[in-house]
Amino acid sequence: MDQESERKLRELRLNLAEVCLEGRIERIASLCRSPAGDTIMTMINSGVRHLALTKGDQAVAERCHRILSVEHDVTRKVSAYLALSLFTPPQGIERAFDIVDVPTPLLCPVIKVLLAVPMFFTREGARRRALAHVEATVAEIHKAVMVIDEFEFRREVLAGFMDGYVVSSVYGEDVPLRALAQRRGDLIRKYLEIHGLAHDITPLPRSANETTVRVGVLCPGTISEVAAMRGHLFGLDRSIFQVIAFVPDEAATSVSAGFEDVADDFVALPVADIPAAAKILAQEELDILIAGANITNTCKFPWTLLMAQRLARLQVSMHCSSLTTGLATVDLFINGRLNEPEDAQDDYTEELGLIPGSSNHYVFAGKPVVPEQLTRERIGVPDAALLLATGANYFKIGPELLSTWARILEAVPNAHIIMYPFNPNWTTHYPHKDGFLRFVQERFADRGVNIDRLHVLESQASRAPLLGVLKLADLYLDSFPYSGAVSLLDPLSVGCPPVVREGNTARCRQSAALLREIGLDVLVTRSMDDYVTVVKRLLTDHSLRREIAEAVKEVTRATHLGTQGIGGAVGDVLLKALAKKLRAPV
Repeated sequence: MDQESERKLRELRLNLAEVCLEGRIERIASLCRSPAGDTIMTMINSGVRHLALTKGDQAVAERCHRILSVEHDVTRKVSAYLALSLFTPPQGIERAFDIVDVPTPLLCPVIKVLLAVPMFFTREGARRRALAHVEATVAEIHKAVMVIDEFEFRREVLAGFMDGYVVSSVYGEDVPLRALAQRRGDLIRKYLEIHGLAHDITPLPRSANETTVRVGVLCPGTISEVAAMRGHLFGLDRSIFQVIAFVPDEAATSVSAGFEDVADDFVALPVADIPAAAKILAQEELDILIAGANITNTCKFPWTLLMAQRLARLQVSMHCSSLTTGLATVDLFINGRLNEPEDAQDDYTEELGLIPGSSNHYVFAGKPVVPEQLTRERIGVPDAALLLATGANYFKIGPELLSTWARILEAVPNAHIIMYPFNPNWTTHYPHKDGFLRFVQERFADRGVNIDRLHVLESQASRAPLLGVLKLADLYLDSFPYSGAVSLLDPLSVGCPPVVREGNTARCRQSAALLREIGLDVLVTRSMDDYVTVVKRLLTDHSLRREIAEAVKEVTRATHLGTQGIGGAVGDVLLKALAKKLRAPV
């Protein structure tokens, strides 16, 4: 962002704050329902809150704090809260009012603002505090919606919740999130019910002579999700299972291309019309319906709204979803034994079906990607430097992780790091990119790491240039607590050893599960200090690093990494769960 753009953005923020502080409910409400979009959320999402406060900003923020602390009029408190939210994230505000006291026209914008935690964090412990804030806020929303039986109140609160709930920046914390997911599931279901969008079916009993199991797959769209879903379907016994791929009508051709060799039939779903899509699914009389994409991050994703209804005898989620769905209509969550801790069932609302080994098996569609031929000179890295690489998405990169990487660079002065954090699989738009990169540079500078040793790639159209970079790298640094999954295949495929840290919850054990399954336990660490120690040792011991790199290449060749599906094991789990479900009321 250039200086003039920043100046205009700051000016617009001050003007918007003054409008809020006037306390005119209808005017504030109209700004949040403008045909051009919610003005307050647009300002928050612009990244303006990551800019340092000027004296003028501080003066307005102090006025807001004063109103919240001494004012008795709820409308004024709510108005001041909305104004203050333009300067401060919600976990840093004591709002001094309850949701039930908010004037009805402002309920939707207030709920969205309450849930608008930052996209990245610059202070240690900040992400954990933001997650705690989201959990407490969702608990309050859940209680209010379930207790207060007033249509207007429920409609407005749920409208704010369905639009505002996005947890991609906070669910990387290594803590159980079952309670949060279950409340979210209840609220999604209530939203469907009050809008007449829930069209559950009562599946007919299977006839005794039926031998084919009809499996519907709500197909994913991102490259990584397609690879994961294909990995789960390859090897499925096609003499038993008939696979029907459901694809969004708006992208039916492109999505279908990824499943031509694993599906028996394709059906386009009108994703803009949830009742019509639900009717189509119900008419297929499916035994099993599988969500092939992440249905846990937001609320209005069409696959989430469909899985929140009973549309098949058995409904299933897999590790494309980062945690339990919390949906009462999802019966089974399939994962690998290595992906889960001993007490894993406690973290799920679904029955947990475990396959042997890891669930991190991926089969990419199309021809194998050939690494782009690159040189260190082309990417700006000295030939004599040791090169670390990481493809961790910026949602996963917190201050603790950056400090760890900075410690490594501080200890090994001839090491450089190249990052490609803007993965289009997560989002196609990174509005906070400039602020994030400033934060990375500042965190490294705090450790005395020169900015010349940091290299950042923009989002790439294909994996070819990333594979080219990884062929030049000495080591790959995985993220933690939230570990990598399909991204780990790239360094492994070109013989670049990855160092990972194993956590407790499934989303923090993915990379460790993959490495343990293929016999590369030596690259799995259990603590931050161990992670640093292993990386430093591999960087400074050239013979050991070459030995590990050769081992990685041999394992990749021996295991046919990236081409082996686990459909046989997945099919066994599905059949067992379906038999159990058919014995119980659906």
